[in-house]
Amino acid sequence: MKLVRNYIGVYNKYRDRQTKAKYVWLKYHSILRGRRILDIGADKCYLKQHLDEEASYWGIGFGGGPDQEVNLEQGKIPFPEHSFDCILCLDVLEHLEQIHQIFDECCRVTHQHVIISLPNPLGILYSRLRFGDYRPGQFTKFYGLPFEPPPDRHRWFFSYEEAEKFILYRGGLKGMRVLQMEPEGMGGEPTRLKRLARMVLFRKDLNPKNLYAGTLWAVLEKIGHD
Repeated sequence: MKLVRNYIGVYNKYRDRQTKAKYVWLKYHSILRGRRILDIGADKCYLKQHLDEEASYWGIGFGGGPDQEVNLEQGKIPFPEHSFDCILCLDVLEHLEQIHQIFDECCRVTHQHVIISLPNPLGILYSRLRFGDYRPGQFTKFYGLPFEPPPDRHRWFFSYEEAEKFILYRGGLKGMRVLQMEPEGMGGEPTRLKRLARMVLFRKDLNPKNLYAGTLWAVLEKIGHD
C-alpha cells in the first residue's frame, strides 16, 4: 500500500491531543478512510470528527470520556480477532506495565492494519538537558520521582532504536509486517560541528536517532489479510 504523504508542509506538527487527531487523519487517511477503526487510549475521541461518513469509530481507554472504559493494565482488549480494520495505539504503550500484552492484542484484534506511535524518551531527556528549561529540582516529564503519586506517568524508558526493534520483533511474532516506520521529527544534526560534538561526547557507535529523533510512528499490516 502506498501511504499518502500530502500532509507534509500542510499540517506536519501537533501541539496537543486535538491537533494530533488532525495530524493522524491527514497522515493516514489512505488507511483510515471507510474503515472500522478502534482507537486505544482515545481520550475524548477527537479523531472521530475528522473521519469520513463511511468510517466507523470506537474509542476505548481509561479516563477522558472514550466510547468504552477499558482498563488496559489487565492486558486484554475486549473484542474478538479481526474485529476492526485498523487499530490506533498512539502514545499509549509506554504508559502501560502490560506493554507487550497490549501490543500483541492490537495485532490480534486487527483485520489489516495497526498504527502505533511511541515517544523517544532518551531524545526527550537529551533535548531537555541540552536545550530545554530543565533546572535542578525539576521532575523530568512523565518520569522522575515526584513527592506525591502522579495522575499519569510513563512506565518505560527506551531509545528510538529500541522502539524500532521492539516493533519489528514483536510484530513479526504476531504475523505483522512493517509498512512504514519513521520519526515525527529529526531535529538536529545538520552541521559538521554537531556531528563532531556527538563523536567527542558520546560513543562513536551511538545511533544519532536516539538523541535527535522525535516520536516514532509505525504502520503494520497483517500478513495474508484478505
